[in-house]
Amino acid sequence: MGIPVLRSTCLLLLVAVYANARAAPPDADQARRIAEQFLATQQASASPQEAYEAGDIAVADLDGDGEAEVVVLWTMLGPTYWSHGLAVLARQGARYVPSGEAQEALGSVEGMSVSGGVIQLKTKWPGPNDPRCCPTVAKTLRYRWSPGKLTPAK
Repeated sequence: MGIPVLRSTCLLLLVAVYANARAAPPDADQARRIAEQFLATQQASASPQEAYEAGDIAVADLDGDGEAEVVVLWTMLGPTYWSHGLAVLARQGARYVPSGEAQEALGSVEGMSVSGGVIQLKTKWPGPNDPRCCPTVAKTLRYRWSPGKLTPAK
């Protein structure tokens, strides 16, 4: 009777240790630092005339595995041009690494939200007579993430 109780106690202890071993999700300041580290690597391979800036940053468990990912909406600014990008950074060991990026043009992004595993971007796109600076056509883009891949969602 003593051995089964001992086994059960050991099993519960291992479960508790494993549960506590999962890292807490990063807070807002940590998430910003993680995003800035990612953008520093982007900047290292960019033209000296280009600069990368973090925009909206969200921390969310995108795939329901109990581990939070960091979602970064960023802007690359050139001397006469700009573009937005979207990246998901996932925990790998003690670090967060890129694990999915939007590959298509995002338009002029006005905001980002994350809910229910879906990343939603509120954007503006140029209409037929709009100058490049001032798009007027509202469009919502949605993405789902699975490890290593960010795909458009309906």
